[in-house]
Amino acid sequence: MSKLEVKKISKDIYLLDPTPPIEGFKGFLASYIFLGEKVLLFEVGPTCAVEGVLEGLREVGILPKDVSYVAVSHIHADHAGGAGTLLKSLPNAKFIVHEKGAPHMVNPQKLWESTKKALGSFAEVYGVIEPVPAEKIVVGTEGLTLNLGEEFKVKVLETPGHAPHHLSLYREDTGEVFLGEAGGVYIQYLGALRPSTPPPGFNFTQSLASLEKIRKLNPKRLYYTHFGFTEDTEKLELYGEKLRLWLNIVLKGYKEGKKNVDIFNEILAVDRDAKRLAENEREKFFMINSVEGMIFYLKKYGYPGGET
Repeated sequence: MSKLEVKKISKDIYLLDPTPPIEGFKGFLASYIFLGEKVLLFEVGPTCAVEGVLEGLREVGILPKDVSYVAVSHIHADHAGGAGTLLKSLPNAKFIVHEKGAPHMVNPQKLWESTKKALGSFAEVYGVIEPVPAEKIVVGTEGLTLNLGEEFKVKVLETPGHAPHHLSLYREDTGEVFLGEAGGVYIQYLGALRPSTPPPGFNFTQSLASLEKIRKLNPKRLYYTHFGFTEDTEKLELYGEKLRLWLNIVLKGYKEGKKNVDIFNEILAVDRDAKRLAENEREKFFMINSVEGMIFYLKKYGYPGGET
């Protein structure tokens, strides 16, 4: 059973926190409802959060038949794992996903196996990933525009880096960008920002390019799936700096043959945000996983431009 929190954060945007039934996971997942003449839900969460998402829609006054679009930033289980289950209850909704992720949502067996490998016991608590009907899928390509009402248009941005199948959403009339994890993880109530670079899909060069693409839009507000929002758009530049900092520390530690946890402890010595977040076991787990993702990247690609 999910615990639900619904918050109206602008005249037509709601934030849902359909907390998964996992200790310490409140404030982990933000699903965003765009309430126009048509309704868009951005980010589903894992299967165990679907009940909370449906409850959130009801609380906002949205009937399941009135949801036109469900979009996910990428196909990792904490963002899209519940999509197949959710769409059973949303008869008129189309599903927006990157073309590289679409086949894995139609046939999620490999995605489920990789989720179990990456997350261990977390995967079983998240719940089995059910397939999305192929006829529901709309491939999210750069510039695809979702018309939710007069002057309420949302554009798709391709923002690889966290994963090769990553999308963000841009609302041009208000300058709002819904990042997914293209800008990392920002825990709003702590004001803390950290890298999110899991294996095997993290790509440093692509991450920086995606940050620059978003920065050039001159956004007014940034929304994070993990977790919250900010009008401090300089966090895009800060995130790039944190990626460089972490990657340099990881590279040095990897060359010296250090264990992941020892490399992580070196990061904690210089990154105040990471040190505060590490007090939360959930965040500690995912940060060590991000160190592993950086090592995977370095083994595959090396460090572009050297240690700079």
